[in-house]
Amino acid sequence: MSAEQVQAFLKMLEDQKFRAAFQAATPEARRAMLIKAGLDIPLEQALAAMKGERELAEEELDKVAGGDGIVRPPPPPIP
Repeated sequence: MSAEQVQAFLKMLEDQKFRAAFQAATPEARRAMLIKAGLDIPLEQALAAMKGERELAEEELDKVAGGDGIVRPPPPPIP
């Protein structure tokens, strides 16, 4: 999913008539609306964008994964 396509979709959602029609539509009609608008994003990703969900950037993913990029040796054994 390109960020430009998602941004275009979110911009379209600012139109209350489009938003209401999209929310009331069946999944097939929603896909047709995306295609008619010239957007090449899967319906699932469009719905996630509507909910405010997004993919994490590499930097954010590293933080969530607990990785700080530093490799540490294991602690010494306890005597």
